[in-house]
Amino acid sequence: MADTSYNFDGNFSLRPVQDDDYGALAVLKSLLYPQHPSSVKSMRHGDETRDKKILHQQWVWKKDSSILCSALYTQWEEIYHPQKFVIKIYVHPKQQGGGFGTICYDFLIDKLKPFDPLKITTQIHEPHQQSIRFFEKRGFKHAATEKESSLDLTAYNPAKYEDEITQIDQHGFRIITYSDFRKEDKKADYKVWEFEREVSPDMPWPDPIEVPEYDIYSKQILHHPKFNSDAWFLVVDGDHIAGLNNLWKSEIPKGINNGLTGVRREYRRKGIATALKYNSLTWAKNQGYDWIRTDNADTNEGMLSINIRAGFKFMPAWLVYEKVLREEQ
Repeated sequence: MADTSYNFDGNFSLRPVQDDDYGALAVLKSLLYPQHPSSVKSMRHGDETRDKKILHQQWVWKKDSSILCSALYTQWEEIYHPQKFVIKIYVHPKQQGGGFGTICYDFLIDKLKPFDPLKITTQIHEPHQQSIRFFEKRGFKHAATEKESSLDLTAYNPAKYEDEITQIDQHGFRIITYSDFRKEDKKADYKVWEFEREVSPDMPWPDPIEVPEYDIYSKQILHHPKFNSDAWFLVVDGDHIAGLNNLWKSEIPKGINNGLTGVRREYRRKGIATALKYNSLTWAKNQGYDWIRTDNADTNEGMLSINIRAGFKFMPAWLVYEKVLREEQ
């Protein structure tokens, strides 16, 4: 797409995002989501490793050195469909209520028309009630809730759950780090990708989740700036991965985030997910982290139950809203 500016009036002009906008974008996102700050490094990594099939374009309104508005459309790779899109609108707190969100929304809808979209999705942080009203007014319906929760690791007592971790020994399984698994098995990276590909479709979500092809997965996940192979834990049955739990670095000091917790179907109801969770919490505490966060679909009762028992407390949720423009044929 040509690097053109789009003028709506004398003071408001959207133009395609440029390389030197990353810093200002990180500042804007951190203002809007102070508990979920973004980094230039992570944003740049996401743009550089995006699958070429994904339709993605972002625009900004920049005044002096600050970005006051940003609008983008993209597609989720994990639930990819060529005619399903995700939109995001960021308006600086000082500019909210001035009609900029409406202009950005109309602009995005116009840009998406040539792709004949079937469905448009957006994700809203629960405290942003104005955003909820904004999208509901435009025909978006609540489709899913991702409940976020946090655990105070300074109060977590690993000894209390030691039996939960060691009980998997009874099945002849063992817990190892991804780092150690790589030392044991030359195909470790491929096996982890294969594992995620198998368990991801079972994750509760409005659309089936699919892991991208290995080369894309490797670039996006295994070379992500927040990746740490010492913070990924696997339950293995011989050289076969039965379950996995991974932790990711946080932009906030003294904190860490829990990513995927998954178990292959034939290994479920053996305490593997519970053992992995407590093992990860123990590791994080021993590394000196003060807190850990995780998020799960509100329909994932099994994982939510494990987290609540461990002491996780709910935080504001992330809400998925969708607008179906026409049904698939």
